[in-house]
Amino acid sequence: MRRYTVLLLLLFGISMAAAPNYYPHKVGMTWIYTSGESQTYESVRNADGQEVWELSHSYDGKVRYTDYLTFDENGVWLLGVDTGAGIMPYDPPIQIYPAAPLRVGQNWSSRTKFKGANLVVVNKVIGIEGVVVPFGKYNAFVIRSSLTAQGGGASVVDMYFVPGIGVVRYATQDGGQIDLEEFKP
Repeated sequence: MRRYTVLLLLLFGISMAAAPNYYPHKVGMTWIYTSGESQTYESVRNADGQEVWELSHSYDGKVRYTDYLTFDENGVWLLGVDTGAGIMPYDPPIQIYPAAPLRVGQNWSSRTKFKGANLVVVNKVIGIEGVVVPFGKYNAFVIRSSLTAQGGGASVVDMYFVPGIGVVRYATQDGGQIDLEEFKP
């Protein structure tokens, strides 16, 4: 019984120690995917008293768009996006991830306006699954994310998330799949 208690305390301590890096974010950190997309944290700046992280999405070395994110004790928030025409905000911001750590069955959602349209994003951790991608083998949290737009458009994607690394696979309901090829912490 004592060994069991010590093991639980040790595991709890490890999970608490890992919490600051659970959702990785550091300037220069890069993910490269089989689709040819690379995602890189370009910079962090202060805006209205909070740190705003710029995550660029590039193909063939050219930035297609940049996400603006914040990280706080309640999780990760998407403030807006810049596709080259200036920053377009989500009002209110979209919660990308809840407070760490994730757990199976956990769900969260956001209702927002974007360019005048109403959007609803619903996320749920549907399980933990072993996954093999070019970058390695992992036990990943599978997060099902559904986006519904005011006009009736909808999309569903499963994101395979590994704490400390990020998304190692994106999978669509029609069988499409994008895997992590390289990660540069």
